[in-house]
Amino acid sequence: MASESYYTTEGDIAYIRVRSPHGPVRSEEQPWGLRDYDEQTGDLVGLEVWSASKVLPEELVAALPRLDGRGTSIERQPA
Repeated sequence: MASESYYTTEGDIAYIRVRSPHGPVRSEEQPWGLRDYDEQTGDLVGLEVWSASKVLPEELVAALPRLDGRGTSIERQPA
């Protein structure tokens, strides 16, 4: 499985792929980001972590491939 994990400073977001999905993916919003699930199996396939540089270990963020300049910055509004 090729790494699909990344970090981008645009939005300070880390995405950590746990496993490849077999089909469509559904996301569940959490206070810290998103959990992605395989719709067919219900397995967790990935985590999107917001404010990643503040909540994840520095070593983990540094180890993730950079996606800077290729991602989309999303500004979240309070609920």
